[in-house]
Amino acid sequence: MQKSNGSKVTMGDVARIANVSKSTVSHVLNDTKHVSAKTRSKILKVIEETGYTPNLVAKALKKSETRTIGLVISDIQNQFFIDVIKAISDACIQNNYTVFLADSNDNAKRELEIVQSFCERCVDGFILSPTTESEKYVGKYVKEKDIPIVYIDRMLGSDGDWVGSENEKSMEKMTDHLISLGHKRIAFVAGLRNISTTEERIRGYRNALAKSGIPYDESLVIEGESRSVPTEKRTIDIVRKMARRDDRPTAIIAANNLMVLGVMKALDSLGIQVPEEMAVAAFDDCEWAALFHPGLTTIVQPCKEIGQKAAELLIDRIRHGTGSPQRIYFQTELVVRESCGAKLGTTF
Repeated sequence: MQKSNGSKVTMGDVARIANVSKSTVSHVLNDTKHVSAKTRSKILKVIEETGYTPNLVAKALKKSETRTIGLVISDIQNQFFIDVIKAISDACIQNNYTVFLADSNDNAKRELEIVQSFCERCVDGFILSPTTESEKYVGKYVKEKDIPIVYIDRMLGSDGDWVGSENEKSMEKMTDHLISLGHKRIAFVAGLRNISTTEERIRGYRNALAKSGIPYDESLVIEGESRSVPTEKRTIDIVRKMARRDDRPTAIIAANNLMVLGVMKALDSLGIQVPEEMAVAAFDDCEWAALFHPGLTTIVQPCKEIGQKAAELLIDRIRHGTGSPQRIYFQTELVVRESCGAKLGTTF
């Protein structure tokens, strides 16, 4: 609300109309000191009638706190991140924090620009899903600025707080499942290399093969982009070559939900039936996984718990300062559906 001269209503105006001091109005607004019920009611009535709005920016600067958090995601199209974002938002709302959200598109320089922009807006801390090169840009920046930050999904070096899923044992469990069905030639669409999630999942895949005495064949590991369209193209090219081999794979694991879409599209375009001619499994579960035909066998990550814990950990860092970095791992679940029932020996 504005006064007749065009200026905004101030705390001083509220104090004058209510016939109290500015400090008393401040105590009512911030609940910092006991004020009688009668005086409190009178002040609140004046605030309602005048439409007075506290200057939150000035208040934040005075306290060196804005109650805002920057959330920077490497790929906002990924359903895993959509579910995590929802959980972070819910946890922040419960703690009276506002979230600024941005997508780095897996670009380290763009990510740094976003973080710097959010810092100019005085966010209290960050939750970040790092890119492949974050260590060179954002990693250095947040260390220099001493900004509270919690990493999710991918780890960044050895420092800092991190919340995510246990990847190595999870992928080992999925590969074990395929081996138990009789598969010995298992392709793995691994995605981007040199990031923690990819390397951990490859280790789990290799551990399962070694445990069963199956030689690791590097040609069965499909590397590259972790998204649907490039995965589809690379999978088509590689599966075509593999299909002509006597030792072709009988199963494929995709390392995230976008890549499994690319795999399924590639197999469909090549006329390869799932699960009759190729078993398929994926790391990540979505609502559509059970609706797929056939239903997809997946590793389910606890997205709600990851997002909620990341928000709580960051808020605790903001409020209470430094402490030993925490690495919080959540266990996953293998959900077996119909997509792994491939018949060994079937030709393409």
